[in-house]
Amino acid sequence: MVKWETKYETGVTEVDEQHQSLFNYINDLEQCILDKDFEGIKMEIILNFFQMYCATHFSLEETCMMRERCPAYEENKSAHKKFLAYYKKFRVNFRQTTRKLDMLKEFHRVLIKWLANHIMKIDMKLKAGV
Repeated sequence: MVKWETKYETGVTEVDEQHQSLFNYINDLEQCILDKDFEGIKMEIILNFFQMYCATHFSLEETCMMRERCPAYEENKSAHKKFLAYYKKFRVNFRQTTRKLDMLKEFHRVLIKWLANHIMKIDMKLKAGV
């Protein structure tokens, strides 16, 4: 399970609140994997959250970075585009596979890596602009 800590704060309240929700959903995903509960409504809610998160949160971050003239704006936008492409491909493949548990485990690993590499290395550049 991942735990929200102050070291993840960007200084932008709305961004930080959305990051906290991301942590919660990553933990919900992990619990479903542990429980092998990946075909029900709970999993659908979790996966729909990530779709919504990509659409709304990425836009918010990019707007904040543009407004603050953050030097990481283009890097952030590119990272978001790559993650969104990965997620779309994941959803298509997830619907079609019989190896759902394996795919969810891999998706969870990608999300944990995203926390370490994206939030800590790119999103933190918002902090300097606030």
